[in-house]
Amino acid sequence: MAELRDRRLYRSTHKTFEEYCRERFGHSRRQSYLLMDAAVVFDNLVEICDQFDHKLPTAEGQVRPMTKLEPQEQQEVWLTAIELAGAKVPTGRIVKDVVQRIWSVPKYRKTCPKF
Repeated sequence: MAELRDRRLYRSTHKTFEEYCRERFGHSRRQSYLLMDAAVVFDNLVEICDQFDHKLPTAEGQVRPMTKLEPQEQQEVWLTAIELAGAKVPTGRIVKDVVQRIWSVPKYRKTCPKF
């Protein structure tokens, strides 16, 4: 999707990226951007998946809270969330809780917006 957007490949059939997403995938431009952000996080987690027994996210909501974090922080959050989930794939709620704990550290409050 990112390549379609960046290279404007949707223009051969649609006027806007939003129109393309709605017709082709059945979701809004916003949802498309959420999915593209989630894909970046997912790819980052794939790089270290052997560290957590290949337990990867199964839904966009599990990675959404991590999209504003640095790659190393995303990996740390995922590892912590798996621990809290009892060595299972964590829910989005567990991941969000871990991210909120990290963002409550003063250095993040000064530099990162809350989401």
